Amino acid sequence: MELYLFLALFLVYVLTAFMVKTRVLNRVWTLAFIVCFVITAVSIAFIRVSSQDVMMSANELNWYYLLYLFGSMSVVLGVINLWMYRKAVFRVFFSNDPDDDKS
Repeated sequence: MELYLFLALFLVYVLTAFMVKTRVLNRVWTLAFIVCFVITAVSIAFIRVSSQDVMMSANELNWYYLLYLFGSMSVVLGVINLWMYRKAVFRVFFSNDPDDDKS
């Protein structure tokens, strides 16, 4: 499922890269990553708050499915965001800024 999800989101990324401006592209994909992160966090919170039973209830299965789905989407969207911001990330980790040497 993760491979299909990656391919589908990559295809949507390629299509949006050709159709919209770069700033809109960055906003859309970063917002998608943030929303997936929030939904994953809410799923974890609901699983944590619910009582621990020997067998899972249907409600817990729903939250585990949401956790799995949006956790996978967060990973894929994280990879897409790293690709979009690769120059900025590279600058953060590998640039020699003279202001950083002053302590």
